[in-house]
Amino acid sequence: MSEIAPAEDKSSLVPRRVMLAIAATCVLFAAGSESFADDGPTFRSGLWKFERTLETNGKANDRLQTSGLSIARQMTRCVNPTLELKEELTPIKVGACNTRDLRKTDDGYVFEKICGRAAPIKSEINVKSDSAYTEIHEGNSGKLSTKETVLAQRVGDCDPGKHASVD
Repeated sequence: MSEIAPAEDKSSLVPRRVMLAIAATCVLFAAGSESFADDGPTFRSGLWKFERTLETNGKANDRLQTSGLSIARQMTRCVNPTLELKEELTPIKVGACNTRDLRKTDDGYVFEKICGRAAPIKSEINVKSDSAYTEIHEGNSGKLSTKETVLAQRVGDCDPGKHASVD
């Protein structure tokens, strides 16, 4: 009996499929590692002063809209901002919040944070040096627009005998 088409060599199918799977995996890892290649900003740990302002519909406000609690306008505490910001920039779901659309800019980062079913919050981190940065968070809650600005500045080394203070 003669064959119309030559039979496919089954021994060559397995290696070809394996090679395609390996190649596809390499492409995915290369794309993923490129987007995570930047580990975020690096700051000096120590005593940091945080100055916070909150605006609602363009007007200064000293209360958080969701809870009605007053916010501390200034706080000084010993921290490692590098660790805190790296966690915030991680594009995976942490608790009820998820970071998405992370982009590196000339002097920082821009991203969205989505918590539960709430509207997204646009965040921007502007790095001034290893001892200073600014965070701006903007969002909407119904018809209210909110903007929170945090100015962070390293003011010295930590004193083991003192704790955080709120000014």
